[in-house]
Amino acid sequence: MELSSAPTRASFGQKLKGFFTAPPCPGAVFLISTTAVSAISVAAREKKVRSHAVLLLHPGLVEPHFDKKNIQDPVALADALKRELIRLHYAGEKAACLLPEPCLRIFVFSFESLPMPEKERRKLFLWRAKKQLPLLPDDIRLSYQVMNAGTSPRVLVSLARASVLDEYENVLQKAGIKVGLLTTPTLSLLNLVDWEKERDFLLVNVTADSTSLVAVSDGLISLFRIKPHSLESAGQALDRFKVENVMTEIDNTIHFLEDREKRTLSALWLHSDSAALKAALGDGLRGRFSFPVKEFNVAFPSGCRESEKGLLVPLFGQMP
Repeated sequence: MELSSAPTRASFGQKLKGFFTAPPCPGAVFLISTTAVSAISVAAREKKVRSHAVLLLHPGLVEPHFDKKNIQDPVALADALKRELIRLHYAGEKAACLLPEPCLRIFVFSFESLPMPEKERRKLFLWRAKKQLPLLPDDIRLSYQVMNAGTSPRVLVSLARASVLDEYENVLQKAGIKVGLLTTPTLSLLNLVDWEKERDFLLVNVTADSTSLVAVSDGLISLFRIKPHSLESAGQALDRFKVENVMTEIDNTIHFLEDREKRTLSALWLHSDSAALKAALGDGLRGRFSFPVKEFNVAFPSGCRESEKGLLVPLFGQMP
């Protein structure tokens, strides 16, 4: 099982060196979060969604962590997924799976130059990662993508524990799902932005378990931050403390980017798996900056409920 960094629009979904091969268009896409498993079945030739499913989860069943157990009752989750696959009309095609952001660590590193041998590159990236995470576990898995190979190369590095990846893989396999790609909802959302038109933007993805902020500067990812939420408040979508914290994170990130990158943002892209939370954040953000706040607009399948849309949007980033 491999983890795709998927750092640039051009390389998204292509074969990456490391431990994963991504299909050009998966037959299905699954997103596992603290509150739900959402999925779409894709007609690859027509590049259309055939059906969708949203399975709400009991609190505590999935608790995303980097270095702890994530799935508290794997058998219950696998059985629930099996039942949901009937409604999804899943026929065993290779699928992409979006994992909760808090179970990974994602960094953007800059270098003066990079060694050519693959082994030396991985040693260098792990050495840099250890400066951020001094106690790296023995079963760490690393995936990376060099975003520019010229002067001062910038690299997106994803780290995850093999034991954590195995938890998700085993549940999916027991449910009868063939996984061809592991990535994250925020990296998938990046694929829905036209990087040719917008080369400087901030993407903010707020879910029940975390807030992720990704900055793109001059067409390259320059920052990736994951801020886990308290699991005790995961179901409190409109918690005032959460809204204020997210607003503060956005303000701090924008100020940091303006100081470091010396470039002006053209837009802030906002997504949340909660319609109420997205509305509250949107109301607070609009008019706050000189650039627009934008939301993702995708072609939802027929019969999709309003409450399901936020859980489905990141899945569309895996479709060409």
